Amino acid sequence: MKQHTRNHCADPLAPIPEMSETTPLLESQASKPVYVTFPESQAEDSWKPSAGFWWIETALWANVFLSGFDGTITASTYASISSDFSAANNAAWLTTSYLITSTAFQPLYGRFSDMFGRRICFFVSTVTFMAGCFGCSIAQTMLTLNLMRALTGFGGGGLITMATVINSDMIPFKQRGMYQAMQNILVGTGAVLGASLGGMIAESIGWRYCFLLQVPVSLLALVVGYYVLENPSSTVIELAPNRQLGSALRHVDLSGASFLVLGLVSQLAGLSFGGNEYPWNSAPVIGTLVGSSVLLAVFLLIEAETKAIPMIPLRMLKAWQAVAIQLTNVFAGMASYAYMFMIPLYLQAVRGDSPTAAGLRLIVPSMATPIGGVIAGAMMHRGFPLCYNVRIGTALMLIGNLLALSLGTGGSRWMESVYMVPANIGIGLTNPSVLFSFVSLFEHREQAVATSTVYLIRSMGTIYGVTVTSAIVQNVLLSRLPETLGREATEELVEKLRKSVFALRDLPLETEIAVRGLYSNVLRIAFAASSGFALLAFAFSWAHRTGALKRKS
Repeated sequence: MKQHTRNHCADPLAPIPEMSETTPLLESQASKPVYVTFPESQAEDSWKPSAGFWWIETALWANVFLSGFDGTITASTYASISSDFSAANNAAWLTTSYLITSTAFQPLYGRFSDMFGRRICFFVSTVTFMAGCFGCSIAQTMLTLNLMRALTGFGGGGLITMATVINSDMIPFKQRGMYQAMQNILVGTGAVLGASLGGMIAESIGWRYCFLLQVPVSLLALVVGYYVLENPSSTVIELAPNRQLGSALRHVDLSGASFLVLGLVSQLAGLSFGGNEYPWNSAPVIGTLVGSSVLLAVFLLIEAETKAIPMIPLRMLKAWQAVAIQLTNVFAGMASYAYMFMIPLYLQAVRGDSPTAAGLRLIVPSMATPIGGVIAGAMMHRGFPLCYNVRIGTALMLIGNLLALSLGTGGSRWMESVYMVPANIGIGLTNPSVLFSFVSLFEHREQAVATSTVYLIRSMGTIYGVTVTSAIVQNVLLSRLPETLGREATEELVEKLRKSVFALRDLPLETEIAVRGLYSNVLRIAFAASSGFALLAFAFSWAHRTGALKRKS
C-alpha cells in the first residue's frame, strides 16, 4: 500500500491527502518487536506467534476476563444492591446505565484506535473502567452508583473491542477462530466467577467489594500493557503538530454519538417510568418517548450525511446479507440479556434463594456460555460454515428461553439448572459466529470498523432486552400486587415489595407464597418476550449465506 506522509516542517496549510473510514490519521510510534502486525502478503497457514505475543495476550485477556466478570456479578447482585437502596423497581438502570455508555463508545474505540493508535485507546478503556469500578465501590446513593456504572461503561466499551482489534492486527483471519475461542473461555471464566462469587461476596463482606475487587485486575492489565503494547506499523498520515487533534476530531462522529446517547437515555427513561413512576399517558412518559424518537431519527440522519467516520456506517448495511446478520445480532442481544437479567430475579424472588445460593446455581449455566464459545471456535477452525453456527446457536437460545417458561415455584432444582444450559450454550455459539460472519463480508482494512459496528448493534439490542422485560415485570407487578395481597394491601406495602425483593421474607407465610407465585407468573410473561426475541434471531439466521472462515478478498 502507498504510504502517505508529510514532514513536520512542511507547510501546515498544504493539502491533506484524501482520507477514508479506515485511514489512520496520526503516525504510529515505532513498534516494539513484541507487536508484529500480520502482513497480508504472508501465507496464513505458515503464521506463528511473534516474540512477546503471549505478554500482549495477558494484558488483553485480563480486560476480557473483567468484561465477563463485571457482567454477571452485576446480574447476580443487582437485586441485592437495588434493594439496599430501596430502589428495586429501578434496578434495570444498574445494567442499562453501563450499557448505554458502552454502546455509544464501543465503536469510537475502533475509530480512535485507527487515529491515535491502539496503545492509547487500550489505556483509556482500562483506566476509566478501573475508575468506574472504584467509584461504584464508594457510592452512597443509587444516582451516584448509576453514574459510576455509566463511567465504567465508558471504559468497558473498549475492553473487548480493543482486544479484538489488537488481535486482528497480529493474527491472520483464518487462524483467528481458536484465539477467539480462548478469548471466549476467558469471558466465560469471568462470567462463571462473577455469577458464583457475586452473591457470596455481597452477603459476606458487602456488595461494594464486587466492584472494588476488579480494580487490581485492571491494574495488572494496565501495567503489563504499558510495557508490551505499542502501535503497529501501518499506513499513516502525519499531520502538523498544531493540527493533529483538531484534524482527528473532525473525522470522529461525536455528534452522532451524542444524539445516540441522548436518544437511548430518553427512550429508556420513558420505558422505565411508564406505569412504574408515572402513568403511560402522562406528559413525562409521552414526552420522553416522542423526544427519543426524534433524537434517534436525527442520529440516523447524521449517520447518512456526516463527513466524519460514522458510528454505524450505513454503506456497510446496503447488502441484504449484512442487514440479515445485523438483525440476527440485535435480536440475539435482546434475547440474551433479557434472559440473563431475569434468571437471577427468578431465583431470588420466586424460589427464595439467598444471593449466595442464587450465585451458586448460576455456575452451571454460566459455564455453558464459554463452552458454546469453544465449540464455535472449533467449528470455525475446522471450516464449518458460519451460517450453520449462527442457526444452531440461535436455535439453542430459543429452546432455552422456551424452557424458562416452565420454571415455577416448585420442581426439581437440578432440572432447573439443566433448563438454563441450552440458552447459555446458544449465546456462546451465536455471538462470535455473528461477529465473524459480518467481518468476513469486508476487507482486512475495514475490520476495526466492522467489528465495532457488530458490538454497537448488539449492545443496542441488549439495552432494549433488559429495559423491555424490566418494564413488563414492574408494570404487571404494580397492577396485580394489590389483588394478590388482598386485605393486607396498602400503598406502602406495594411500594416496599416492588423496591426490595428481601421484603418478601417479612410477609406472613401464606402471603409470601402468593406473592412469589405472582412473581413466577410475571416472569413467565417476561420469558415469553425473550422467547419472541430469540425466535426472530433464529428466523433471520436462515437468511445468512456466509461460508467457512475466510475474509472477502
